[in-house]
Amino acid sequence: MAGITGIGSGVDIDSIVKATVAAERAPKQAQLDRLDKASSAQLSGLGSLRSALESLGTTLSTLNTASAFNKQLVSSSAPTVFTATASGNLPVGRFNLQVEQLAAGSKVALKATTAGDTFNSGVLTVSAGSNSLNITVEAGKNQLTDIRDAINTAGLAKGISASIISDASGARLVLSSSNTGAGNDISVSAVENGTTNGSAALTALAFDPLVTTAAPDSLTGAAGIINTAQSAKFSVDGLSVVKPTNIIDDVISGVTISLVSAQSATDIAAGKTVDISISQDKSSVRANLQKFVDAYNKLIDTTSQLTSVIKVGEDKQPLVGPLLGDSSIRNLQANLRKELTTAGGAEGLRTLSELGITTQKDGKLGVDTVKLDAALDKNFDKVAGYLTGDKGLMGRLSEAVKPFNSSGGLLDQRQKGLQTTLSGITKQREALDLRISQVQDRLYKQYNAMDQLVGQLRKTSEALTSQLASLPGFVKNNN
Repeated sequence: MAGITGIGSGVDIDSIVKATVAAERAPKQAQLDRLDKASSAQLSGLGSLRSALESLGTTLSTLNTASAFNKQLVSSSAPTVFTATASGNLPVGRFNLQVEQLAAGSKVALKATTAGDTFNSGVLTVSAGSNSLNITVEAGKNQLTDIRDAINTAGLAKGISASIISDASGARLVLSSSNTGAGNDISVSAVENGTTNGSAALTALAFDPLVTTAAPDSLTGAAGIINTAQSAKFSVDGLSVVKPTNIIDDVISGVTISLVSAQSATDIAAGKTVDISISQDKSSVRANLQKFVDAYNKLIDTTSQLTSVIKVGEDKQPLVGPLLGDSSIRNLQANLRKELTTAGGAEGLRTLSELGITTQKDGKLGVDTVKLDAALDKNFDKVAGYLTGDKGLMGRLSEAVKPFNSSGGLLDQRQKGLQTTLSGITKQREALDLRISQVQDRLYKQYNAMDQLVGQLRKTSEALTSQLASLPGFVKNNN
């Protein structure tokens, strides 16, 4: 608005200018709004399509490995005795095991000492098999608690630990080792440096498992063995095996056995065994195929929504999806359908339909579980060959998706083009605002000039009328 207008002429200039400006803006504004709405809808639609494609691509990549479709199920008939897992591609089979003894680490109690004792300076060496610790004992750090803490610090990485237990005979160090296997018993040697600066000899803590074989004595305070280090002893199909640990992966090829507990002597004597069963893991194959079907169907749902036509009444325009008639979607669907129906793999399993997976009327994939189970029973060993690898279904579908969803691909280029269009619309709106502002300023100038002229003419008319009225003989006609 250019100040107070219409005083001279009495004309409503503001209303006239507003109506004229609105009429000038309306066509271009409507055009930009339509283009903005359509471009934004298409950009959003392409985003949804790319998201669904990424989900499908991720699923295809994950499933494009032979291990996804040829897994074996390894089970133990008595998990309380041992568990078993597969670490490779195994043939179907069964093994009978007997577990006589678990592998264990050494545990010893050293000689009891009087509370508050300190030890002469020197070096205490704690060994368990090939692992050993050298503990330096010196004045100020020569109490039993100091030695315990030093062993725990140095032994953390070597599986050796220490604690203090007090019984009727006094306080004593109890040493434990996680180094299992026969021959890994704990031994302790002590070398004093000749300085007598403690109340007890450091050699009092020495321990030799070959000399001291009895259990510790709580009355006399004598040192002793709590647990002797031992190896696991078991048999596989009657073949005796001795291993230093309870986790064994080098007896049955491709199988890792974790021993949990030994069988009773009665069960061993009676020849009672625990079985390892190796079977085809069909449930994981079904689950992986369902993941593929779900990801593919999600893509089909997305494309259906983006290209849908919904009637809303006889006299109204139907609601249409933002990508209705889009050639990219048609080409994508055609490429995917081509790969789904292309035969591959080995004789006996060459098409997806032979696995009970077929295309439904709505374009989605459906699974006939009865036919799938029958196919897995008959051709389990051929599933991975048909589905995986560069020439397998998962690999071919991945290649069909790449041109559309890769960086710089078809959809990426279209998104960038639409973003450019939306940026151009913003600039056109700014240009339209500037032009309309200029039109408004021009109209106000024109109408204000007209208003001023009409006002001057009115004043002139009023002056002439007044002068004529004052002339002699002028008769004013009031009729």
